[in-house]
Amino acid sequence: MKTLDRYLLREALALFGGGLLVIVLLFLAGAVYEVLAPLVAKGADPYTLLLYLLYRTPEAVVRGAPVAYLFALLFLLSRLAEDSELKALLALGIPRERVLFPFLALGGVLALLGFLLGESLVPKALAQGQDLLRRQVLERPRALLSPGTSFQDAKGRVVYVGEVAGDRIGKLRVLSREEVLLAERGSFGGGVLRVEGGLRITYEGDRPRTLTRFQQGELVLKDLTFEPWQNPANRMTLRELKQEVERLKAMGVKAGLEATTYYRRFAEPAASLVFALFAVGLAFYLLGGSRSLGLVGVAVLTFFYYATWSVGRIMGEQNALDPLLAAWGPNLVYGALGLFLFLGGRR
Repeated sequence: MKTLDRYLLREALALFGGGLLVIVLLFLAGAVYEVLAPLVAKGADPYTLLLYLLYRTPEAVVRGAPVAYLFALLFLLSRLAEDSELKALLALGIPRERVLFPFLALGGVLALLGFLLGESLVPKALAQGQDLLRRQVLERPRALLSPGTSFQDAKGRVVYVGEVAGDRIGKLRVLSREEVLLAERGSFGGGVLRVEGGLRITYEGDRPRTLTRFQQGELVLKDLTFEPWQNPANRMTLRELKQEVERLKAMGVKAGLEATTYYRRFAEPAASLVFALFAVGLAFYLLGGSRSLGLVGVAVLTFFYYATWSVGRIMGEQNALDPLLAAWGPNLVYGALGLFLFLGGRR
C-alpha cells in the first residue's frame, strides 16, 4: 500500500468511525423511545433494556455504516478541496482514478462485511432480542400486580384486578357479554392468569342463565404480548425471505414488505461502493469552480440519501412501488450522479 492510499484511508476511517458512532447512538435512542414506555409499563427492568439495546446494535451498525461512510467521504474530500490538496494531486499528475481506488476498496470491504452481518448476526440478534422482551414481559408483569388494573384475555374478556398481596392477586372479575367470572384468588406465570375459587355466571340477553362454582381456571392474557418490530421480515435470513416471497406470490398475495426487505439486504451494503464514486466525482467536479461543499452541504447530501432510502422502503413495503426499485432506487440515483460528476469533473 502506497503512502497516498494510507493517508486517504487513515483520514476516511477516522471520520467513518466517529460518524458511525453517532449514527448508532441515534439509532439506539430511537429504539429506546420506541419500546421504553411499553417495557416499563409491563415490568421490564433496566438490565432488560440494556440487553435489548445490545441485541439491536448489530442492526444499527449494518444500517448506519453506509450513511456514515457517505458522510466521512464527503467531509474528507471537501476538506481536501478547501486545503487545495486535491489540486496538488492533480498538479503532480495523479489522476482522479488514483484517488477513487482506495475509497472503492474500502467501500467494498464495508459492503462485504455489511452483507455478511446482515445475513447472519443481525437476524439472529433481532430474534434473540424479541425472545428476551417476550420472556421479561411474561415473567415480570409489574402492571398486572397493581390494584384496579384491567387486561384482556385471548377471548376478548376484560379482567379486573381488585386486590394485590405480594405476588398474589384477589377479587378478580372477568367480564364479557355472555358471562361473568368472580374469583377470590389468582396468580400469574408464563402469560397465564390462574384463578382459584370462584363463580361463573352465564347470561342470555340481560338475564342470568347458569350459576356454577369452579375450583381452578386459566386465562391467557392478550395484553401481555409485545411486538416491538413492525417488520418481522428483518429477522429472516435471505433463504427464508425468498421462500416467504414465493409462498405469498403463489397465494396471490402482494409480498411488498418481504420482497423489499430481501432486495435491501443487497442494496444497503452495496451503497458504500456507490458513495465512493459519488463523493470523489462531486469533489473533483466542484474543484473545477473552486467551490466546496462545507459541513452544511455534507449534512444535506447525507440526509437526502437517508430520506430517499426511508421513503423508498416505506413505499416498497406498502406495495406502492416495485420492491426492486424501492430497494435499489437511492443507489441508482447516487450512482448515476456520481458517474456523471466523475466523468465531467476536472482532470
